[in-house]
Amino acid sequence: MQTISFTKNWFLQMIIVMFVGIWIWLAVEPYSRYNWVLENLLIWATLIGLVSTYKLFTFTNLSYAWIALFLLLHTFGAHYSYNENWVDVWLKLILHSERDHYDRLVHFSFGLLLAYPIREAMSAWTRLGSKWLYVITCVIVLAMGAFYELIEMWVALIVAPEIGTLFLGTQGDQWDTHHDMELALYGAVIAMVVTAVWRKVQV
Repeated sequence: MQTISFTKNWFLQMIIVMFVGIWIWLAVEPYSRYNWVLENLLIWATLIGLVSTYKLFTFTNLSYAWIALFLLLHTFGAHYSYNENWVDVWLKLILHSERDHYDRLVHFSFGLLLAYPIREAMSAWTRLGSKWLYVITCVIVLAMGAFYELIEMWVALIVAPEIGTLFLGTQGDQWDTHHDMELALYGAVIAMVVTAVWRKVQV
């Protein structure tokens, strides 16, 4: 685990400055201020959790970079919407599809980018062997993906029932929730395979 103090960790400080700067920029005139607030609840909760537990457990800079990148993808979606942004236009041209795929990209990135930090935390908090860490990390990503879908449902039902389907972004796909969890799992598996190969090469 990382031992350098925050005051001397210039790389982490740079990540924070860049993230805050981009977040402020994307906070100006979002497509829907109401939906922007709802989408940012996840970001705020994550940042509060990371700051409040920093002295108890500190991730490596690589993990903080992956976390920041994922939060930036979510921040971008909160500003431009997950249904109407220029990344969707690009993906439609490549995939020859009318569906908005940015939300699928973010769900895949959830597993791809956050699996490593999760494995890092599990390595410090448990006595699991290396092989089991890869498996449990993928299981945790799948569980967190399913829980996030429940959070979306609760928010849509309690906070914003009038924009429920828009907020959920199902786009008429009855398997949308399943595909989102599926992609997160695929992303985690890829991340763990790359991590395993990288660790083996480093030995």
